[in-house]
Amino acid sequence: MKNAVKQIASLAVLALLLCGMACFFRGKPRLTGAATETYVRDFEVFNTQCRLTLHECSATEGDVVFRELDTEMRALHNTLNAYDPESELSKLNNRAADEPVKCSDILWEILLAARDGWRDSDGLFDVTVGPLLGLWGFHAKRSTWPTDEEIAAAKAKVGFGKLTLDETVHTVRFGVRGMKIDFGGIAKGFALSKAIAVVKRHELKSYLIDLGGNIYCSEKAPQRRDSYTIGIRNPRAGGENVGVVSMSDCCIATSGDYERYRVIAGKKVGHLMDPRTGQPCGGAEGLGGVTVVVRNPTLSDVYSTTAFVGGEEVAKRLAETSVARPAFIFVYCDEKSVKKVETVGDVSFTKF
Repeated sequence: MKNAVKQIASLAVLALLLCGMACFFRGKPRLTGAATETYVRDFEVFNTQCRLTLHECSATEGDVVFRELDTEMRALHNTLNAYDPESELSKLNNRAADEPVKCSDILWEILLAARDGWRDSDGLFDVTVGPLLGLWGFHAKRSTWPTDEEIAAAKAKVGFGKLTLDETVHTVRFGVRGMKIDFGGIAKGFALSKAIAVVKRHELKSYLIDLGGNIYCSEKAPQRRDSYTIGIRNPRAGGENVGVVSMSDCCIATSGDYERYRVIAGKKVGHLMDPRTGQPCGGAEGLGGVTVVVRNPTLSDVYSTTAFVGGEEVAKRLAETSVARPAFIFVYCDEKSVKKVETVGDVSFTKF
């Protein structure tokens, strides 16, 4: 993939989860190659850089695909943006402690996917961590370290098991006042599943979709290549990779400690929260990033978060028991450099 995808490799498998979830599209399509056109469109969604690459696709057809993708992504934004008071999720967060709130089809679908992720991870993945993200300065800045009492109070508002989902009428109700759902750990993977569906409707055979590091590579690679090649980023050296993964008809995503964080009282605080402790998760000792390779796009988000929080033992369990058969790449670092790279499961990884 490093001709058509070299430009993507430096962005590949970023650990950037949703920040402001601002959603807008920009940029003009580019065509490369006279005989076999490649349509490339750069855009932004969920406040992150994205790219659509369609091989053997004309500008006319590419524009049609992109317009449909635009419509899908805007619908997701209007539903899932926790920072927009007019979004469906914000309205649910404001009302669900008082009464059951009926969900749209999109919101209900992602809630069920989040429930599956919560169950698969034994609670390590939990979209109800909104109160913890707020406490640790990701919804509003803070300059002081939270007290044990504040952490305990926020933690008491976390737990997917505290939600009541009515599968007949598609309503959700919070069991504890002050609960907040935040889809930051699943939204890009979920959006990727919708983007893949758009392209497949047009029966294109060779393409790559990159939603800010949540990447899908089609089964058919570009001409004269057997598969796509995706770079695995060095958490301590931006622009450098620790190796590459060869893959096709598969998704890849990374969670790490190097992109989204806050500094409180001089200490770096990552955005991945451990719902068991109420503390920001630094991963296992020395863990800088975890990449997951899996066919299910939504699970690419869920499992990378789960493995970063739970470590290699959790990854091994998922690799052995999940029907999705994920594989993982763990990158361990000190403050300045990579110390070792470990793989879990069946993955075609070449270390540099």
